[in-house]
Amino acid sequence: MKHKIYIQLFLALVILLNTGGISGSLKAQTFEEARTHAFNGEREKARSICRAILKDGFNSDVALLMGRTYAWDGKYDSARVVLQNVLIQRPGNMEAYDALSDVEFWADNNEKAIEYCNEALKTDPDSHPFALKKARILYSSERTEEAVNVLEDFLQQHPGETDFVRKLSEYRLDLLKNNIKIIYTLDLFDDDFNRDPWQLLAFSYGRKTKLGTVIGRANYSKRFGETGLQLEMDAYPKISENNYGYLNYGFSDNALFPKNRYGAEWYHSFPRAFEGSLGIRLLDFSSSTVDIYTATFGKYVGNYWISLRSFVTPDADGTSVSGSLSVRRYFSDAENYIGLKAGYGISPDDRRNSIENIDKLTLKARSLKVEYNHLFKKIWILNAAVVAGSEERQPGTYSGYYTFDIGISRLF
Repeated sequence: MKHKIYIQLFLALVILLNTGGISGSLKAQTFEEARTHAFNGEREKARSICRAILKDGFNSDVALLMGRTYAWDGKYDSARVVLQNVLIQRPGNMEAYDALSDVEFWADNNEKAIEYCNEALKTDPDSHPFALKKARILYSSERTEEAVNVLEDFLQQHPGETDFVRKLSEYRLDLLKNNIKIIYTLDLFDDDFNRDPWQLLAFSYGRKTKLGTVIGRANYSKRFGETGLQLEMDAYPKISENNYGYLNYGFSDNALFPKNRYGAEWYHSFPRAFEGSLGIRLLDFSSSTVDIYTATFGKYVGNYWISLRSFVTPDADGTSVSGSLSVRRYFSDAENYIGLKAGYGISPDDRRNSIENIDKLTLKARSLKVEYNHLFKKIWILNAAVVAGSEERQPGTYSGYYTFDIGISRLF
């Protein structure tokens, strides 16, 4: 009886060895070792393990890892040999197209990189990664119009894709470098305010440059029976792929505005569609100067952009805090959206609230804003907004106001 059991166990072991049960497990283990070495920077060790595995037969995962390690070391010719063999053995392999397009892009062969993207898109026309990669390579080759066409074509089939909306907004501005904008704002107040309507007319001209966008703006305000003019300059300098800045200076010799206004902010794009910023605003009045610190934190969630902004104003009488929560729902691209914004306190960035003194910053206020933005005929942008808000006149007593914004932009 024991002999029969031993014979059966021996036969089972032979079958297991012949079917690759143990060798398959060992191969998986050694492949994981190769991956560990590769990502720890020990790429020659990783390649040695890959060669040993490939001697027993072709494995696309192993070959792809080996080819990528050559590319990471800048050995592009060796990478091409290994990765092209993957396509010979496994025609239409999307990971091989991805790796080869990277190799050619890093080797400054952008045309060849685009060819691999096109081959991948023939295999899968709905491939989000390859459509986006192709647009990025075209943009890097200063073929901006072609990059925009790729993004627009993909968005027609897949509306609201967040990455495509963001890149389209960025690339389109490179095509249309100039922007003229006019905004008219009307504020109506409840009887408790005992105020005439306020009016603000803003005219701006912006231009996209290699260093970033620059905007000049003139704000003409009519309030309290007086009129005033403020001149401003904004700049959004590019720092790196994931970083950009904001700089602002404004001047006015009228009491309706601060004499000098300064602003600076640093923005950073984090992984997983998060973005944050840190900044400061300085308002220079005739009698004193006030520093305001600000920060934002936002995230793209599908077709939605959700962000929080806070303003903190230290003062001898206490620190005042204001902030807002914004939600935007994007449609085909970054210029087509509806938005909702809830605010608390006074914001120094709110153009309707032309801050004429420090006391205005400490007012308690509440507001709700509904906004609509639409791009039509690819060169005109219409923006309309309605705000319902209230400000504290006496402790616990609020009086209301209503703001209506209408703006039109011309891109060229």
